[in-house]
Amino acid sequence: MKADIQIKASVLSTMMTEDRQEIRGLRASLYNIVSLLSLSSFALTAFLLDKKPVTDPITISLLTDFLILMFLWLFFARHKVDLYHCRQALKVRQELIRDLDENDASDLDPFPDASQAIPDIRDSELWWLPILATAGIVIKMLVLWQSTHA
Repeated sequence: MKADIQIKASVLSTMMTEDRQEIRGLRASLYNIVSLLSLSSFALTAFLLDKKPVTDPITISLLTDFLILMFLWLFFARHKVDLYHCRQALKVRQELIRDLDENDASDLDPFPDASQAIPDIRDSELWWLPILATAGIVIKMLVLWQSTHA
């Protein structure tokens, strides 16, 4: 798209705003889903032990906890990859806006290949979410398992 520098900067700025909103949405999804799955594990165990709808509620609770943990980690891994790709796109667009030149009359490509970009922010602090959730659920599973073998 051939346009002056203000239009190019506006387009890139708008796209960077969208990237940041998507990153915030992905981070919020991670917090919400990990919290929800952790709480649902404890609520399901409480329900199964209280109502005893089946003959062996502890075994069913342990199996569902295992499935919840699998889903939690799959969800986390998928969203972590998406978050990384969003950070890559944001990094490339930041570089594009820095490299804008008034004398450059070339077309603006707002969707460049970002596969080689290395994001500045790695979101490594998010790892504590599934780790703490897993620790809590595993401790609960060990207590339940110990109660059947005591």
